[in-house]
Parts: sequence; C-alpha cells; structure tokens
Amino acid sequence: MIYTNTEKDINRRNGMGSWMKNYSLTENGKDWDYCVGLSYRRREMKTSNGRKNIGRLFNNLYELDDSVNGFVVDELDDIGIGIHHHLIVSSSLSEDIFKKTVQNSWDRKGMNWVDNYDSSRDYVGYMCKHIGKTNRNVFDVFNKSLIKL
Repeated sequence: MIYTNTEKDINRRNGMGSWMKNYSLTENGKDWDYCVGLSYRRREMKTSNGRKNIGRLFNNLYELDDSVNGFVVDELDDIGIGIHHHLIVSSSLSEDIFKKTVQNSWDRKGMNWVDNYDSSRDYVGYMCKHIGKTNRNVFDVFNKSLIKL
C-alpha cells in the first residue's frame, strides 16, 4: 500500500475536488442532486468487487433515468483494509424514487445513505481528501461506462 500526502498530493486532490464540484454545472447545466454513502456489512477488500456493485447500482438507476451520472470515490476504512464508497450524482429522479432505488440496490450489501446535494457544504472536498493516498483510494465516473456486467 502506497501512502503519500505531500503538498503536491494535497494540491492535486484539491484541484480534483474543484473540478468534480463544478463538473455538473458545466456539463449538466445544474448542480449535483444527491450525495450518497455506501458501506459493506463485511469488509470489501477488492476494488474490482466494489466496481461491480457500483455498476449494478448505476444500472438500476439508469433503467429509471438515462441521464443519471456522477462520480464515485473509494475510501478505506479506519484500519486501512476495507473500502466504502462516496458518490455525487446528477439525476432527474425524485428524492423518494432515488432513495428507494439506492436502498433496494444496496440493503443486502450494507448500509447506505442519501442526502440532497448542498453546494455550501464541502462534500466533494470530503470525497476527494484521500484520492491517491493509496492504490485503493481511487475515483471513477458514475455513468454508462459502468454497464459492463
């Protein structure tokens, strides 16, 4: 496991956070709609398994909203073994339908929460604070490229 936290790394993460925060405004003409947190009942160690699970969630949302998109960031647990996920999502789904779809997709895997996105809070900065600190602190797009299942 590689762990780096130099000034250059911090600046790169901050830049990535700014880019992600503004991405929806630039590409979708509106701010993000939802913040999502996803964890596992059992420790998930493999990023590849996490990607499959995120892909299934995306597919379930995409069936209801073909414009759904966003970013997902993996973060390690407190002891640096298992991963969990943070997402920012743009979607035309109502809050109730979006939350129910996430819940139905994730409840058997672990815990989930969904909040409305509030640009005055620094959720994207929080998401990006560990990107690149290890080879498992990765980010990906949350879009049609995930449908490979």
